[in-house]
Amino acid sequence: MIAGITGISGNAFALSQPNIDCQSGSICVHPGDFMTYSTEFEKVPSIETYTFGDYIGTDKVSVSITSVLNGTKIQSNNILDLKTGFYNETANGSGLPILVMVPTPINVGKNISGVSEKTQNFNGSQRDVVSVANNTATSTNEIGYDKETGVLMYLHLIPKSANAVTSILDVSFPTKYDLINTNMFANSVTQADLQIPSWIKNNAKWWAQGSLTDDDFTKGIQYMVQNGMMKIPHTQSDSSLPHQIPSWVKTSAGWWANGQISDNDFVKGIQYLADSNIIHV
Repeated sequence: MIAGITGISGNAFALSQPNIDCQSGSICVHPGDFMTYSTEFEKVPSIETYTFGDYIGTDKVSVSITSVLNGTKIQSNNILDLKTGFYNETANGSGLPILVMVPTPINVGKNISGVSEKTQNFNGSQRDVVSVANNTATSTNEIGYDKETGVLMYLHLIPKSANAVTSILDVSFPTKYDLINTNMFANSVTQADLQIPSWIKNNAKWWAQGSLTDDDFTKGIQYMVQNGMMKIPHTQSDSSLPHQIPSWVKTSAGWWANGQISDNDFVKGIQYLADSNIIHV
């Protein structure tokens, strides 16, 4: 079923890093994008977060996968190939598929059995979801992806018996993923939604050049947001994200100050700082 979804994708969104574009049929993410899921394997619940970091060349990106199970936190740092959709690839091209993302946007083929479109409420917003359902002799499966971003909304694999596994999605134990938080849906923000005083670019430039400390920059952004001098869209904060400013945020601030990226792309960095509780807006 996963292959059926990834095979019907069209043109992708542009990445925020200058001179790097998403290729048709590839996964498109921005540094700082994250998705958090409530998961369940064999009726054991956990929380799993995927956080995308710096680009590596033009077709790879770092991705941190953090799982919290029975109070124990496990984190792995990986490299995702945006073209193949595999991370931790070996020299022969094998690796693990990133189940939580597919190429975007998704075009629905009406002649594909089990594929449909539906609307799902997510944290007060309506999302168009591409759903793939499959009822086999051994399991009942349904997967839903956000049509615009390619983010996994839910995955429910329910076995009918504990006997033989006959396909990649036929499992001998219940497996569930349900999206509970993400900043990926902020891509729909328009330029009209943003109010950024032009002189902030000086602060961003000084910060990127090292003339302004991280603390001074974040305090300045926080002050301006709290006093209505700068308005940014709000997303839900995720306490599982690291509380240290990643290098890509400072790099993007320098690009923005030099006119290399848009206000929207700069705000993604500010949103990340807010989502990771580095600044409080």
